[in-house]
Amino acid sequence: MAARRIPMVKEAQILQTITKPISWLGEIIVSGISGIGEVVCILLNTLKQLRFIHKNPVLIVKQMISIGVSSLPLLFVTSIFTGMVATVQAEFEFHNLVADKFVGTAACKMILIELGPLLTAIVLSGRVGSAIAAELGSMKEKEELAAYTVLGLDTYRYLALPRFVAFFTMVPCLTIISNALAIIGGWIVCVLGLDITTYTYVTGMQYLFDPMDLWSGVLKSFVFGTLIFLLGYYHGVNAKAGARGVGIATMSVVVSSCLMILIADFVLDAILFF
Repeated sequence: MAARRIPMVKEAQILQTITKPISWLGEIIVSGISGIGEVVCILLNTLKQLRFIHKNPVLIVKQMISIGVSSLPLLFVTSIFTGMVATVQAEFEFHNLVADKFVGTAACKMILIELGPLLTAIVLSGRVGSAIAAELGSMKEKEELAAYTVLGLDTYRYLALPRFVAFFTMVPCLTIISNALAIIGGWIVCVLGLDITTYTYVTGMQYLFDPMDLWSGVLKSFVFGTLIFLLGYYHGVNAKAGARGVGIATMSVVVSSCLMILIADFVLDAILFF
């Protein structure tokens, strides 16, 4: 009998070894689908509250200041140096190959289509998205979210709606400001470091300029802002108890936001330019 049990035990161990990764993969897939469904529900429930948008002006303006105005110093530095880097790289690639005006052409297109909206969204996901998750996670730990429910207050109306409206309106504005600052940064490098005149730089910007370059970046910013809000709110309200739980939620917002922004950027480029 003992001799028969040994092969059975080994078979059970082998079966467990085979099924364990399959079970792990299944849990990841189920968790991912559940998370996507919850994010969609957050978006739909927030959109339902838009009819109350005129009743929460103070909350909305407060979030606009927190998301938009408070982000300007960081955005200023990031955008200026982004334009400088884009212009230096364009000059390095085009040196002795084409006319100097094409430096302005390449820098303008890179900034308006990709660098401006993309880096603005990534900066905001790290600064504002993580802050939303930390704030909501702390409120959940202190049972403030439960208090809203007990008092009969809709959390989507008083917590989600102001943040959604602020992101949806301020991220495009910040993107346009970022584009302008990046172009100025490129101009500074051209005039002071690359011996390219202002006239040549501006003429290159106008050459091959398409209004779709500008509007595509603005359209992306609407999508990016919505993604940052959804992921920040989702990870915040689902944060686990304790400082560690809030920290994990904050980290998850930054990682997931950057990943989804890059994926959305690819999808939008494929739709808009192909």
